Parts: sequence; structure tokens; C-alpha cells
Amino acid sequence: MTLAHMAGISTFVTGGIGGVHRNGHVSLDISADLTELSRTPVVVVSAGIKSILDIGRTLEVLETLGVPTVAYGADEFPAFFSPTSGIKAPVRM
Repeated sequence: MTLAHMAGISTFVTGGIGGVHRNGHVSLDISADLTELSRTPVVVVSAGIKSILDIGRTLEVLETLGVPTVAYGADEFPAFFSPTSGIKAPVRM
């Protein structure tokens, strides 16, 4: 994302983003992706949060960091390889 921003690219597309690992509230195992998403002024389009992660907690951390999250055409936030996760999307577009 940083390199995209430095190259003047305003939109970055990726398969899935990292996030809070399951039991991350105990281990504090949280992907640096989340911090980078809050720092780099680039729109990131992805297939969702990787499904092996804690999607609900990841969305909470993104909200805390001021990162807007939007699901396109879906009421649930996508889980990388699945269009549904059981977690309500913060915003539907």
C-alpha cells in the first residue's frame, strides 16, 4: 500500500486483508495490515478479511483506527473466499 501511494496509485486491490487472529484478545496477535490501512491514504478493495481470522474483532479494530469498512451489495461482511461471514457489514453500499 505504501508503494502504491508513493507511485500515485489511489486504489489498491488485494485478495484478503489480515486482521485479529482468533484469541487475539489474549495473544494480541494482530496483523500490521490494520495499522497500515489507517496510515496510508489509499482505497483498498478486497475480498474481505481472511476467514481464518476473527472478523468481528478485526472490524472493531478497524473502527477504532478510523478505517471505514463497506460491503458492496451485501448485508454481511465477506470472509475472503466466502461472500458471507455471519458478521453484519458496518455499511452496505
